Amino acid sequence: MDPLLFTALLLIGFVVAFAIGSNDEAMAPAVGAGVLSLNIAVVLGGVLTIIGAMFFGGGVSEKVGSELVSGNEMSIAMIFAIMISMTIWLLLASASKGLPISTTQCIVGAVIGIAVVAPFLGKEGWGIAAIDWFIILQILGGWVLSPIVGFVISAAVFRVVRKFQSRARGYTGHERQEKVASYGLAFFLIIVSLSRGGNDVANAVAPLVMLPDFQGTLSFGPFVISGVVVPLLIGGVGMALGLIVVGRKVIKTLATEVVTLTPTSALSASVSVALVMFVGTYLGLPLSGTHVMVAALIAVGWVSRGPIQMKQVKNILISWVITVPISAILGVIVFVLLNPFFPMP
Repeated sequence: MDPLLFTALLLIGFVVAFAIGSNDEAMAPAVGAGVLSLNIAVVLGGVLTIIGAMFFGGGVSEKVGSELVSGNEMSIAMIFAIMISMTIWLLLASASKGLPISTTQCIVGAVIGIAVVAPFLGKEGWGIAAIDWFIILQILGGWVLSPIVGFVISAAVFRVVRKFQSRARGYTGHERQEKVASYGLAFFLIIVSLSRGGNDVANAVAPLVMLPDFQGTLSFGPFVISGVVVPLLIGGVGMALGLIVVGRKVIKTLATEVVTLTPTSALSASVSVALVMFVGTYLGLPLSGTHVMVAALIAVGWVSRGPIQMKQVKNILISWVITVPISAILGVIVFVLLNPFFPMP
């Protein structure tokens, strides 16, 4: 591949990762519960995101990338279109309204849109038949089931926690429980951030992983590493910077504008998100951490019978519903514009 084009792909991958990081809400429970300040939360989340991307991102990247459209090699125009369309929608959602949307939905929508329109631009072997619908159904099942499981686990954990709280004696007893919950919250947020880093990096670098340049191994002097490490590192650093620079608005949305959080309720939600996302990442399933987080927060609000800001919940749900079609439309538009400048393989 031409070195200039290769560099451009890496830069776009970094920008996409930056956009994904700007929409990362993993630290919202700690901020909402007053355990971490917003500034400390974004820096800590950024560091954990890089670690998670490097150590847990490989399997999910393959699922979202090369397995989504079977038997076809993507053109440079397709890869650019996927990455640019994701960036546009993520940054719009993050910077304008602070809405937490699913990065997995962005890439799946873009890939489907491009695959469907490709035959009309002279690419044989593409179209609806080229899409691996079994993989799509797996991903769709994850989108539907993961928030349900997250809600159930979060509600169950918080019910147990509230039973222990009812046995506490006086203000001092409750205060001690909240302090202990703060330590537990910190532990589970580490797991959540590591898992989110591994899961979400796939959405940034999956198109890069499909490039022949990153197949096999790469040599750097005496060092030989797996080719996939390079895009994973780029994705991890990009997401970390996106979280630190732009991500505060999305964190504030979930930390303060959905339900009222305490250390114990935030811990219950984080336990749920940690379990669901860790299992999903371990199995290589591209789940939506955003879906799980919102469901878990609503669950603790429901159990505590506290106020749930349904207007904000409605806005979040609408953004989820429109993400796939908007990503598909953006992907098609960008692909049609770029296709004349890049030959199809």
